[in-house]
Amino acid sequence: MMNKKTFRKQLLSVSIGIATLSSVNVAFGEYRIEEVVVTAQKRAQSVNDIGVSASAFGGQDMKNLNMESAVDLGSHTPGLSTANATSGGTPIFAIRGIGLDDFSPNNNSGVGVYTDEVFASAPALLGGQLFDIERVEVLKGPQGTLYGKNTTGGAINFISNKPTDEFEGFVEADYSRWSTVEITSAISGALSDSVRGRLAMNYVDQGEGWQKDINTGNEYGKADSHAIRGLLDFDISDTTTGLLKVYYTKDDSTPLSPDAEQHELWGYPELNSPKDPSKVTVGDLDVSRDEEGYGVALTLNKDFDPFTVTSITAWDSYDQAVIDNYGGTSERITDFIQDNEIEQFSQELRFTGNTDGAFSWILGFNYSQEVVDAYGIFDDSFVAYETFGDVGTDLIIADYEQETESLGVYLHTETELNEEWKLTVGLRYSQDERAFDGIDSNTDLEGSFNDVLNDLDESHTEDDLTGKIGLDWMPNNDWLFYANVATSYKGGLFYGAPVLDPDPGVAWGYVSPEEITSYEMGFKATLLDGTLQVNGAAFLMDYKNRQSLITYLEDDFSVFLGLDVYDTTMIGIPESETEGAELDVRWLPMEGLDIRLGVAYLNSKVTKAPTTADMRGISDDSSLPSTVDHIANDISVGQVLAQSPEWSYNGLVAYEWNVSDEWIARAQLSASWTDEQFAALGDPNTGYGAVGSLDAMVSLSDADDVWSVVLWGKNLEDNDAETYAFTGFAGRVVYRQMTTSYGMTVNYNF
Repeated sequence: MMNKKTFRKQLLSVSIGIATLSSVNVAFGEYRIEEVVVTAQKRAQSVNDIGVSASAFGGQDMKNLNMESAVDLGSHTPGLSTANATSGGTPIFAIRGIGLDDFSPNNNSGVGVYTDEVFASAPALLGGQLFDIERVEVLKGPQGTLYGKNTTGGAINFISNKPTDEFEGFVEADYSRWSTVEITSAISGALSDSVRGRLAMNYVDQGEGWQKDINTGNEYGKADSHAIRGLLDFDISDTTTGLLKVYYTKDDSTPLSPDAEQHELWGYPELNSPKDPSKVTVGDLDVSRDEEGYGVALTLNKDFDPFTVTSITAWDSYDQAVIDNYGGTSERITDFIQDNEIEQFSQELRFTGNTDGAFSWILGFNYSQEVVDAYGIFDDSFVAYETFGDVGTDLIIADYEQETESLGVYLHTETELNEEWKLTVGLRYSQDERAFDGIDSNTDLEGSFNDVLNDLDESHTEDDLTGKIGLDWMPNNDWLFYANVATSYKGGLFYGAPVLDPDPGVAWGYVSPEEITSYEMGFKATLLDGTLQVNGAAFLMDYKNRQSLITYLEDDFSVFLGLDVYDTTMIGIPESETEGAELDVRWLPMEGLDIRLGVAYLNSKVTKAPTTADMRGISDDSSLPSTVDHIANDISVGQVLAQSPEWSYNGLVAYEWNVSDEWIARAQLSASWTDEQFAALGDPNTGYGAVGSLDAMVSLSDADDVWSVVLWGKNLEDNDAETYAFTGFAGRVVYRQMTTSYGMTVNYNF
């Protein structure tokens, strides 16, 4: 496993070696870091001209960095942690320690994720859409004004390549380890004088799984997916344009399997799995994934003299059927079966002022509706059989429907006080109504009885006023200093996972919204004639009612079964805080040489722990079950919050040179390292990491940018770090880092 010391030595040695080359000939001014234009504030601006901590990657940059999925962003973005929970189909993002503790389909992350300006209400909606991308923007810190709820940590924008006037296209084929074939292609051009179109597709077929069952020889972690996206860009009049987007995705992959540890049930040590990420014990469980997503979005722009009106209407649907070896053993211990349907509709109407003066403004309205129809089963047949013989609590079932309606009104203004100072003020009013109707029950395999543990039918309506005030100082064109205070909130949630606890006020209760106030100061410096970019920020964030996943001992069933039985739920932590800092450096010391360094520091902690009364929102402690005492006593002031690694680093060194007048070569070495962290608060079993990876690539392309061939490798040191962990039915379960992968990519542009 790569540790901090190893990472620093690797990065330092590579940097010194190439920096030595750079000392031969440095001629500033002949080349510069390419400007990246973003729409982080709903209008086109240079990423270095806005008083927001942001990282942006263009399409070619993403290819150079070999970003194949959404979780790859974390390796190159200071302050962003990414992971795959469950079987790899649930991407989890955390910015500055704020993300999604719960992976149930009805709950949202504290990081708002958008594809082409449409909010993805559930992580599953990201599946299959991230190809043929123009750029990615990572906005750090609360974005509650322009982006609304569920952006307490920040926002991530994925922007697809748009149709072009000129005919163009590409075909990219990748062959990699485990007989994996991936093909991505796109074709774009004008269909008439007023209509332009683009069609893109992605296909992945993995012939072999990277994991193998040591008993059966069956393979797991095998990708099988395809997706297609079409866009039509059309002119309605001289002042009105439209963009229609339609997409379809299908995923029939074979999920990977975690490993089980510390299983000592009734003298069965064989329930423990090998501590080797490529070796698992699944048994006869038919793990599978059958997921299908599709959607449509229409964007209309109408220019008036004083302002532009933008309308974005979108509808998305995703069907998810997954069988997971969630318990990590060959026996039926917490096997997880899901059958979920997610549907969302959203409408945004935005007015953007057209002015060349010192004052600019954006006024917007949002409405969205989301329906989640979820059916989840934990299969613990082995535990029931060993305890009760042929009769027992075999299946724990959660069956519910959740509907959420949200609306918001926001105003964002920027005022240039003079040539050096700019004031930003934003305000947003949001209202959300979330209704939940479902049951949590247990039954046997034959369905001969059905014991309803929780029956919940209730709704909650909340509203909130969030805002931002910021001050930017640009003493010259090369320096920007900024300070801002911002607030945001994350909507209330229902915990919908299957649980054994029959107390709805503990296990299946409602958790009120999370609120955050952030104080941030930062700078952006463009130095050495545009060849060096240094961005830094320091921040302090105060939380109220941080929504946190908790693992606790369930007393009634522990006594009943004669062993410790654990349940999970979500609670609100009354008060907590996070302070930290980030530094992002990019330097072009000589033509063709690119050096990037990033570091992030977090210090998060509980500052006011929940009392027993807080757990139920009442003051009569004597009426509460003892399980509530376990939860409250497991959390104390000073504990580190979930998804908050203290340190994270990333670095890259790349060199590009002319092999001849017709061919260009590129060599690249990159490394990333993320500190230990926790998936749940107060549970040492959920600690995982540190995670490090050393990656490399070499490429050869022609000077006309028609052909390119890339050889690449990931996790070259074959690290086997734990990437996610949780407490299972009676022990610890961990996901581990994928072993070394490598491949070749051929790209042809036309």
